Amino acid sequence: MPQDVHRASKRYGTAQTVLLALFAAVFLLDPRPPLFESATARAVGLALCSIGILLLFSALLTIRRAVQVEPSPRHDAQLVTRGVYGYLRHPIYTSILALVPGLFLRKPTLGVAAGGVAVVVFLLIKVRFEEALLLSRYPGYAAYRRRTWGVVPGFGRAKKSPPPTSGNRA
Repeated sequence: MPQDVHRASKRYGTAQTVLLALFAAVFLLDPRPPLFESATARAVGLALCSIGILLLFSALLTIRRAVQVEPSPRHDAQLVTRGVYGYLRHPIYTSILALVPGLFLRKPTLGVAAGGVAVVVFLLIKVRFEEALLLSRYPGYAAYRRRTWGVVPGFGRAKKSPPPTSGNRA
């Protein structure tokens, strides 16, 4: 991997760690009153958090030691396409994208909202960089990308190429 790509990958990993730590700190320490009070919102938030945690553990159990915060694939890792990775290319990001709004609905303050938006925007930028690295590292990634969702279920499948045409038409 070229040195500039390696440095960029390290910066993405560090930025994600700092951003998630800041989001957690804001969630735990924000003293402001909630923007709204709603038992329904809290219940939906709990459901989203539960889904996010279950998805996170499922992804971690599937990917095992290939996991890392940096977007560049580990040098000793293989492309994982089984389990939850058979449906989603980035289930850990998906779990974070379920947890962030879930936590906001549990504690709807302006600080949690701002932190959540920052986390979501960052992950959507980071995943584009990671996709490029995965495409260059794994020959089968393009086909895998065509058949699986990206971060959000129902979205993110790569455009399917038209079937090859042959000169023989019957």
